[in-house]
This record gives sequence, structure tokens and C-alpha cells, in this order.
Amino acid sequence: MREGEVPQLRMGFTRFDDLAAPQPVPGYGLRGYRPGDEDAWLVLLRSGEFGTWDRARLDWMLAGERAPLPLDGIFFATLGEQLVGAACTFLRTDDVAELGWVVVQPAHRGQGLGLQVCRAVLCFARDLGYRYVYLLTEDYRLPAIRLYLRLGFEPEMVNPNNPALWASLLGPSQVQ
Repeated sequence: MREGEVPQLRMGFTRFDDLAAPQPVPGYGLRGYRPGDEDAWLVLLRSGEFGTWDRARLDWMLAGERAPLPLDGIFFATLGEQLVGAACTFLRTDDVAELGWVVVQPAHRGQGLGLQVCRAVLCFARDLGYRYVYLLTEDYRLPAIRLYLRLGFEPEMVNPNNPALWASLLGPSQVQ
């Protein structure tokens, strides 16, 4: 982390009993990864302001170098054959999974696509027997944070500045 940079926020999910199944948004599709999706996925990742994405970085991630990434744990929202949203599942340990790289193309945001790809990841993790999933995000991604809260994720206080930062985002009464 660079000087002056705020550490990523961490949110955890355990509310599997309340988890709704993913449903395609009217006019859109919802599907898993298929070999050959890589170039379109790169375009999508580049639209999400996640830093530089190139084929080498994607191949590194797909190879499980960041963390094991089961190909059947990658989900896309589609418009026809075009990938317009994505989320994926990293298996961190035998009992901890991570929801990662949630992105929706700017022209398709606000349709509920992020909600559905996140639900797909959470259901995938649940079906593998996971009872805890976390994610990392930045404090300026307010629409994403609202989505994660709506899904049932809860703020986690993993850094000393987290209580104050979460209080500034959610209000003091919302932070435990």
C-alpha cells in the first residue's frame, strides 16, 4: 500500500440461509465461463477501474496463482453473446472463499446484473460447502458497497481505521 492510500475494505458473508438463487435479468442472460471468454472478459475487467488488465494477468489469475479459481465458479451476465457483467470465486482455504472481480459494463449498470452474478458466486460457494465468503473493495465504490450490503455482506473491522471509515460511509449507528 502506498503512503496515504486507504486499505481496502473487507466485507464478510454468512447469510446462506437467506440467499436467493440467481435469476437472469429480463433482456439479459446469466451463464458460466466458457473457454474462449478470455478476450471479452478482459474488455469487461478493463471497464471496472481495477488497474491494468492484460492477457498475462488474466492467465495468471485463471491458473490459480492468486488463489485457486475454479472455472465453474466464474459467472457472466450477457446481452446476447456479449459479456456485460462478471464475478468469480476464489477458494482461499478449505473453509474460506472470496467473491472477486465484480464488474458490470458502465452502459449496463443499474439493471441488477451485479446482484445476479454475485448471487451466482455465493450459491456456488454454498454448494461446495463454504459457510463464509469475503470480498475486498474500496471506499469510493459506493454503489458496489450498497449492493454487497443488500446481499447480506457485513463490514469487517480488519484495519485500525475501519470503524471510522465505515462510520463515514454508513453512519455511526450502522457500524458495530
